[in-house]
Amino acid sequence: MSFSRPEGLEGPRACGPYELPGVLDLANLVMRTLETPKGRPPSRPTIGFDYPHVFNPHNLENIRIFVHHGHVVCSLGIYSTIVRTPRGGISVGGICCLATHPEYRRLGLATQIMEDAHAKIQSNGHHIGLLSTLIVDYYRKLGWETAGRQRFFTFDRGNVRFLPGGDDIELTEDWRSRAKELNLLHLEEPISSPRSDERFYLLMERKSESVFVGLRKGKAAAYACVKGHLVKEYGGKLEDVGALLKAVFAELDESDTSTTERLPGHRATIQMQVQTPDTLDGLPGFLLQNGVPSHFQDMGMIKLIDVQGLLGAIQPHPIRATQTGQHWQISNGEVEQTLSERELVKLLFGPERQPGFAPDLFPIDFYQWPTDRV
Repeated sequence: MSFSRPEGLEGPRACGPYELPGVLDLANLVMRTLETPKGRPPSRPTIGFDYPHVFNPHNLENIRIFVHHGHVVCSLGIYSTIVRTPRGGISVGGICCLATHPEYRRLGLATQIMEDAHAKIQSNGHHIGLLSTLIVDYYRKLGWETAGRQRFFTFDRGNVRFLPGGDDIELTEDWRSRAKELNLLHLEEPISSPRSDERFYLLMERKSESVFVGLRKGKAAAYACVKGHLVKEYGGKLEDVGALLKAVFAELDESDTSTTERLPGHRATIQMQVQTPDTLDGLPGFLLQNGVPSHFQDMGMIKLIDVQGLLGAIQPHPIRATQTGQHWQISNGEVEQTLSERELVKLLFGPERQPGFAPDLFPIDFYQWPTDRV
């Protein structure tokens, strides 16, 4: 479908240093003000606060825009990360805050800026794109597919005792002076994204309501990033993380409050959820083995940018992939399959499985912590 391009429209292109405020104005209008439920006060314009690691003067090349007569009318941000997995590092370009001004919709700008973002992600050397959205069918038309795996374990007073570890850990919320120690704990996780100490501090500050630290002999042994009753990230050895989460649950539970003192329609006691990779290792593996209730979700939408680079980055990789038109011929020894690009996403990252094709290799144990996601 062709669209009439307004006279004087520039882009898609990189954001200039004096255009960044316009990007934030547009994103806040579309994703905060216009998304406010009817009858409620306008939402706070928090995009700049929520995503300072994306929308900043050091990332202008990765902020893509359309400009009309000096006004930013369509924009998005790209956040570059590496996800270290047990089989190798996967380079990820996260898509953040695609926004089009209401007066410039139905001109094809969103599609054009997404295609420009695909090209930019490729030129950055990323293997895949990653985004979160509620309008999956729109992105499917651009080659994206729901994929990835994550779990949410649920704890209450009846099963919190099934967490590993004892009650011998000291709890503190004084995390800022220990941010460097906590970042080292993050880097020791089997699946993690390397962060500078400054980036770790920033993400904890902006992406959480509380950060709890478990101390042993005065040293940080584990940490948990918490928002509401959801643990969004943790780090540390299994026994230390388990002990810390028990202490965090006790802190959130307010056990002195009677279970009869509750608002109508509300639970008498809290439920704490812990968000984890979907893996049989570490904390999630322990919890699955012990039958702790959990539910499963895909992680978002993924687009393959560099299939050969991705296969070369993960070990072992006895997989051969050849692209023919819109399809990929995938072979594993004598086993071959012809897949569309979106079907290949499912093969590589799940959650759905391609029956009989390299079940020992796929899906990859890939997970990006919510604090890193945009």
